[in-house]
Amino acid sequence: MNCRSTLLVVASVGLVAPSALAQLVWPAAYATAPGNAVMNAPFSAYTGQPTGATRCMVIIDPSSLPFPVGTVLTRLSLRRDRTYASQGYGAFTGSLSVRLGRAIVAPDGVQDVRFGRLWDGNATQVFNAAGSSFVLPVAPAPGAGLPPFNVVIPFTTNFTWQGGPLAVDLLWTPSSGSSVWRLDAFATPRGNGTFRTLGPGCAGSNGFTPFHYALPETTLPGSMLTLQMEGAVRPPTPGTLQDVSLHLIGLSGTTYMGLPLPLNLATVLGMPAGCFLRTDVLLSTLVPVTNSSALFGRSQVQIALPSTPAFAGAQLYSQWLLFDLGVNAPFQATVSDGIEITLGQVPPPAAPRRARTLWKYGATGFDIDSGRMAADEYAPVMRFN
Repeated sequence: MNCRSTLLVVASVGLVAPSALAQLVWPAAYATAPGNAVMNAPFSAYTGQPTGATRCMVIIDPSSLPFPVGTVLTRLSLRRDRTYASQGYGAFTGSLSVRLGRAIVAPDGVQDVRFGRLWDGNATQVFNAAGSSFVLPVAPAPGAGLPPFNVVIPFTTNFTWQGGPLAVDLLWTPSSGSSVWRLDAFATPRGNGTFRTLGPGCAGSNGFTPFHYALPETTLPGSMLTLQMEGAVRPPTPGTLQDVSLHLIGLSGTTYMGLPLPLNLATVLGMPAGCFLRTDVLLSTLVPVTNSSALFGRSQVQIALPSTPAFAGAQLYSQWLLFDLGVNAPFQATVSDGIEITLGQVPPPAAPRRARTLWKYGATGFDIDSGRMAADEYAPVMRFN
């Protein structure tokens, strides 16, 4: 089937009549109702970020799509939110890039936050307005009305969906340097926990500052808490300290052995300047550095959480120590950022996600970008043609 299809009606005179352009809203329930959430990405961009661009990637479960395999998509439309019912948005001009393709896993299987690693094969560039040529329209305050799908992105290259999880990747850079234009979205709470950054790590000899994150669906009592670290120095040869990292987890982010946190590790251990301990250390785990990209390595650790419901709302504090023989310091190591994890409720919902969303403010547009992962089932309401 094609969304710009031709309906063949064979009448007694052999007449062939073209159909109207199909307009299929996903998820279908929001075709005539507003979403229950709002999404800033990708059309809100803020000053003070590494770049002026915002990136958003939505991975959609194939069983939830409103069209069959073989459908040719020719256009994507979005609408403003109704959450800010009394606020209007002005028009913005900027550069917009849109890619569609098959994702490597369904929404519930997404673990990597690097945009480029989520494609299964090559993505299709369906729209690219370079030179500040895409215009976000004026969006008046919606009041109690349902906003129209007036952000219309006509594809310059059509996309044929061949099945599997569909990934939609949007990169926006306003010509003015900043913009605020919020999309209508939906969200289904998952009962997951949350995490927030306590403070940054320190840069390694590869130029990257290691960071890490918790997979949201594992931040529940009774789960295997999964933490992934990105940005380690790639091991040059087997058998060096750089082949391993040390994961640290504790119960406090304010004190450790009577000392206030964060603790300056340059002073205490002779590590490079800017390295701070941000957790008390209740448990440390030696973890291999594996799954290297061309630029850096990564580590993953899993920690069994007790299934006691009373642990819901409890907080954990996590950080990584990475050995780095290229840094000029007495103790040749760096640390990642520190994060505070708040555990969610038990049990998690059983229904699989229809979508998973990642976004990044200050994106580069290159596939080495790492984004932030939404904990809930969360995505913009979209209309496909």
